[in-house]
Amino acid sequence: MTTHAHLQRQLALALFLQHAKRAHPFDEIQAYLFSQSSLRDVMSSYTKRTFQRDLLVIAEDFAVNVSYDQKQRGYVLTSTDPLPPGHQRLLEALELQVFLRLPAALAPHVQLEARQPLGLEHLRPLLAAVQARQQVAFSYCKFWEEQPTRRLVGPLLLKEFKGRWYVLAVKPETGELRCFGLDRITDLQPSARSFATPAGFEASTYYEQAFGIIRPDDEQPQEIVLSLTPTQGRYVQSYPLHATQQLLSQSDTETRLRLRIFDTHDLRMELLSMGEEVEVLAPASLRQWLNQTVKAVATNYKHRKG
Repeated sequence: MTTHAHLQRQLALALFLQHAKRAHPFDEIQAYLFSQSSLRDVMSSYTKRTFQRDLLVIAEDFAVNVSYDQKQRGYVLTSTDPLPPGHQRLLEALELQVFLRLPAALAPHVQLEARQPLGLEHLRPLLAAVQARQQVAFSYCKFWEEQPTRRLVGPLLLKEFKGRWYVLAVKPETGELRCFGLDRITDLQPSARSFATPAGFEASTYYEQAFGIIRPDDEQPQEIVLSLTPTQGRYVQSYPLHATQQLLSQSDTETRLRLRIFDTHDLRMELLSMGEEVEVLAPASLRQWLNQTVKAVATNYKHRKG
């Protein structure tokens, strides 16, 4: 059986047990795995011994700890806390990586975006390095550079933004934090060297008041107030821009929201993408920038013929 088949089975098992509402005996778990159409050809000989090995793997790799409950006569999740949201999204990304290897007969029934995330193969080794506090080496090429450069860093956390995955890492020689897009990483190699987490760094809160992957270390978050059209307001309430988002008022003509986040390039590009359906009310500096940028865009179209 291939490595991808093992990963696919173990991911399905981890997700099933994580969301289980009750204990499940082995035969129910076996039946569930077999019901997953893409697993049918690898499940015919799935034994309890293999299942026990899978439990050890998902406990180590995915922090899904499971044990047999004698009273309920089935397997239950025994982790004290549920998986944090970020870990869940990582599992989903790994699951997507496996899912994209569809059998030829099923491929016509799944329509994917032409733009596919790259670098997902780096997720597992980077997560392992984060857990072990182990440095990694890789070649990295920025979009504005022609040739990649070799980097040696200590990975601190993995972050997803707009369908792309990034790794926030510390440069051991300087202690500086840098963010790298996984789609621009090649030749990733683990290192035997360990690294120390920067003083005061908390992975769970580092991006708490940031939109996207930019988090200024020398600035403070700002209170940002937006006026949205009713339609855009309903969309942003169903899919919030940020965890700090608060509804200030809502009427037939306007939805007004407040966020407390850093004013970054990522946020500004998001606001620009909303076009005439958003107006920045505060702060004045962001409102002025958006006004000037919109005027500059309009000028481009006025000067271009055709």
